[in-house]
Amino acid sequence: MEIAAREEELEKIRQQALSEALELSKRRREAARRLSKAVEKSLVTLDMAKCRFEVRFDQEEGLEPSRAYGASTECVRVDEYLLDERGVDRVAFFFSANPGEELKPMASIASGGELSRIVLALKELLARETVQETLFFDEVDAGIGGRTADRVGQRLKALSRRHQVVCITHLPQIACYGDYHYVVRKSSGKGRTTTAMQELSGKERLEEIARMLGGAKISTKTRDHAREMLAQAQKSAGSRQ
Repeated sequence: MEIAAREEELEKIRQQALSEALELSKRRREAARRLSKAVEKSLVTLDMAKCRFEVRFDQEEGLEPSRAYGASTECVRVDEYLLDERGVDRVAFFFSANPGEELKPMASIASGGELSRIVLALKELLARETVQETLFFDEVDAGIGGRTADRVGQRLKALSRRHQVVCITHLPQIACYGDYHYVVRKSSGKGRTTTAMQELSGKERLEEIARMLGGAKISTKTRDHAREMLAQAQKSAGSRQ
């Protein structure tokens, strides 16, 4: 009798957990639709006007549950659902860069440059405006340059007004927007490799931006270009405050 009572109690708990998981799933799907539209809108201003972005759940055709984000090996079957600590959902981001291309799992088809901009768009949207956070961007410049890099720099600058942003970059178009500029150098000697970080300002920062623009040999024209880039970034940032 006690075993039967315990089993009945356990079944009630399972059903209650499933009920709450299905309600959570409903809200997730509503949020997913809003997120998809918001990401696409954000990517337009990052030179990805023709892309499509969609959040899909494992019940939808084309999503492999085994590759879905957050999939767990420890699940409990309740009715026709697999329930784990995250609920009943297995979620993945699907992406298409060009018109006429089928939406496919973002992780398998997006290029480095596309991924860097999608991550930036997602972090912009998901960072809570009411709470100050520290956001790290490593290799956000992968596969981009020119105008696109400048737009990414502007967006990072805008994001830094609400949060602390730490960005590791090799592009002067992004570095020139930083409030603070550090250079990281490696050196070898006596059988060891050491790493040092130095804050740059004034002439030192100008020289580093010029080096990023022109390489080891820096000309007067390269310095003028670096000076113009820093001045333009400061002016652009000031106009958005």
